[in-house]
Amino acid sequence: MQLPLIENSLVKLSEQELTSLSYAFQQMRKPLQTINYDYAVWDRTYSYMKSNSASAKKYYEKHEYSDDTFKSLKVDGVFIFDTQNLPVFSKGFNHRNDIPLTFELMDFKRHPQNIALSPQTKQAFPPISSPLDSPNDVPSIHGVIATRYGPAIYSSTSILKSDRSGAQLGYLVFIRLIDEGFITELSQYTAAGVEMAMADATDANLTRLGANTKLNKLTATSERLITNVDGKPLLKLVLYHTNNQPPPMLDYSVFILLAEMSLLLILAYFLYSYLLINPVRKLAADIKEMDKSRDIKKLKYHYPITELVKVATHFNALMGTIKEQTKQLNEQVFIDKLTNIPNRRGFEQRLETYCQLLARQQIGFTLIIADVDHFKEYNDTLGHFAGDEALIKVAQTLSQQFYRAEDICARFGGEEFIMLFRDIPDEPLQRKLDAMLHSFTELALPHPSSATADVVTVSLGVCKVIAVEDFQFRSDANIIGRQAALLADKALYKAKSMGRNQYTKVEVSVTQIENLEQDTPTNLP
Repeated sequence: MQLPLIENSLVKLSEQELTSLSYAFQQMRKPLQTINYDYAVWDRTYSYMKSNSASAKKYYEKHEYSDDTFKSLKVDGVFIFDTQNLPVFSKGFNHRNDIPLTFELMDFKRHPQNIALSPQTKQAFPPISSPLDSPNDVPSIHGVIATRYGPAIYSSTSILKSDRSGAQLGYLVFIRLIDEGFITELSQYTAAGVEMAMADATDANLTRLGANTKLNKLTATSERLITNVDGKPLLKLVLYHTNNQPPPMLDYSVFILLAEMSLLLILAYFLYSYLLINPVRKLAADIKEMDKSRDIKKLKYHYPITELVKVATHFNALMGTIKEQTKQLNEQVFIDKLTNIPNRRGFEQRLETYCQLLARQQIGFTLIIADVDHFKEYNDTLGHFAGDEALIKVAQTLSQQFYRAEDICARFGGEEFIMLFRDIPDEPLQRKLDAMLHSFTELALPHPSSATADVVTVSLGVCKVIAVEDFQFRSDANIIGRQAALLADKALYKAKSMGRNQYTKVEVSVTQIENLEQDTPTNLP
């Protein structure tokens, strides 16, 4: 009577392991997609494609795609094509073993199926999932492709300017080999073992990864197929389930127990119910209820039967892995509840990343602080509920100025907002600042108590940090972020003193701003 319930519960556990495998593959693919987009939708890459200078192109290739870049980004191949699908640049480098690689992906004559790497090409056979919904609808696709070194995940994005203006000049492809190291990382996301095997035509009927996680019965393993860009079988992942057989219900110890129970029937009934029936029912009910409610938690019961203890142990191990993953994802979400944009913690996390890029790759950034003019008078006149609505509209208006995935607009506190742009030249920055101020004129949100204008306006303080070639930090790189915020705040107060509804900009090199750490705030320039 109890075996079907236990088997059904174990089937649910196996299905959750399959779900974890699909989720893990998606998570390991996301970083490749993000960095591919950042490098493709970037003014430096766009200028590289337009440049006719061999020295300028060589400088870009040497500095942006050095061996250290491959290791830090965890990629094994970079390929650039023009709009005619002709190769412009390619480099292969094993980021794990520091070994140069020579790929044949750019030879479309020998491998015509690889033309599907172009994000403009309509694929007859879709990859693991449909083409990406890229930020701002930038053409971008991803999937898995066969190489001479084995299968690899890839991400391909059209080359555009940072603000998405101008014509598409080609596309940029990043790949990462699916090797033993990749499978080892993949296995860390699940409580079960994962192995990789090459697929052939006989595996064409296997279920694709992520397509279906339903199981009809307990099995020792489950196989999921991953196809090549041309839709042919390329790779299969073999998942070894932690529980593939229900625990035995009648063994030697149980027969002895039944013999003893025959002497004292009434006592045996209570012992049997206490030691076996109730724990099994409780285990099955808890797992079923957890599956129904989707509430991830560990079992807290200690069972007198060894087999049930093993089931509970494996179940808890799986739940612990899923709960830890959920916790890590939740910690990455730092959203302001009122305006639905990143909050101060989210901004500080992004600023730390920008400072590291400045330290390691000499990529400058611009920090902007915005303050709503006469906001206290707005609240006093129209009330705090109207003030909250105004802050929501201000956040939406400022956020519309951000197109790149890594740039950010966050609520810093009260009526203050803080923004980051990575590596933006002076002219685009000037246009961006003017557009911010003009956007509030177009918003035309009435402000009856403002001494500056009839509508809500903002004042901006801007600090642009310029990178210095081969600069060596003498202290923590986060000092740059702290000093940049202080300079932007001082520029904000200057803009307010000059009449508000305007911006004031200060521009410093990383050398100058690091020296400011030794000065007092009153000595800041």
